Amino acid sequence: MTFATRMEPMDGLLPRILPQVLPCPRSMALDAVQMVAGDFCKETGVWSMVLAESVPAGECRITAPMPRDAVLVDVLGLYLDGRLLDRSDYVPSSYDIVLRFTPQSDAVATIEATARPARTASALPAEIMEAWGDVIAHGALARLKSMSGARIEWTDAQGAALHNDLYNEGCADARTRMFRNRHGGGTLYVNSGD
Repeated sequence: MTFATRMEPMDGLLPRILPQVLPCPRSMALDAVQMVAGDFCKETGVWSMVLAESVPAGECRITAPMPRDAVLVDVLGLYLDGRLLDRSDYVPSSYDIVLRFTPQSDAVATIEATARPARTASALPAEIMEAWGDVIAHGALARLKSMSGARIEWTDAQGAALHNDLYNEGCADARTRMFRNRHGGGTLYVNSGD
């Protein structure tokens, strides 16, 4: 299976981060971005995909054909030859899915899944960087500004708290948007009693 998703390097976020945490080393800031990007994608489900894999008769393990440097987070739906399986029919892990039964004939598995970047991944899908790059940058700044130690000159407890609040707000927005996208998002109206 080929993946047409255009990837953007995560170090593209560093110009937003480094000036606020000088003299933090570039490698330390990139490490914070990588860690936060993985947490963000895992917690929000913003990196979703549909994968297809053939399943030979008698094989109960389906290797998820993930993009390079991506890790499976959750299986939202698993279809064997178009038939939706119940969640109790399989057990997902970071790299594969184990069926609780053995198919008696060859089949095609269609997997609706969410992913996160591997811990050392250097890129994210361009759509995520465009929509959520600022949120990831806030998370990285919160992490960096909360550091302390003899050689850490960029500690800023108030700044860390501010960026952590912005990161958490962004995560909540992302979760809400993903929920609405998957479950038919509409506008929420509040009955004002008029």
